[in-house]
Amino acid sequence: MRPETGENGLLGLASSARARVVAALVLALVAPVFPGSSRADTWDRIGSYAALIRQAGTHTLVAKDCPSALLGAFHAPRNALLICANNIEDDPRQVWVVLAHESAHVMQHCHGGPLLPDHQVGKALARIEAQSRTTFQELRLYHQSQRRDEIEARLVQGMPPNEVEALFRSFCAERLSDRDATQPRDALVSPP
Repeated sequence: MRPETGENGLLGLASSARARVVAALVLALVAPVFPGSSRADTWDRIGSYAALIRQAGTHTLVAKDCPSALLGAFHAPRNALLICANNIEDDPRQVWVVLAHESAHVMQHCHGGPLLPDHQVGKALARIEAQSRTTFQELRLYHQSQRRDEIEARLVQGMPPNEVEALFRSFCAERLSDRDATQPRDALVSPP
């Protein structure tokens, strides 16, 4: 399902917000990659981002019994993001990559469709190929119907944490504001 273009235009955002979101994604396409710049270094950073995801109404789950090849998943019908602790090292940098990747799928769900304009998908794929031939090859394993979503998720997982959070706030802003308006502040934080 894709939102209609209308008063808010492409991406369902006001033109100024849409320009910022598209600019951030385009910057991710053309900016050089600096080692370590795209990963969270602390558990606190991961915890605060997971709390933001929960504030948007998405359940965050950690499993210790996932199939060996699964690092994480997002299940749209249940609006649930899963991190597979048994397949990821106990390293915040690795956990961040998986969380950022799966949060891109949450953003797609919030938005009701792709994050990138059609004309940017080829550039995103070229950037992924330039960063990692292995990742590029992995994309070929996905069914064509899933490939675009995975391209966008891999692009997001390579962005710095502040940019990932800004994108999340842009694409899921309506859910965040709806939750803030209808629930007391204490209800926004999941129990430990």
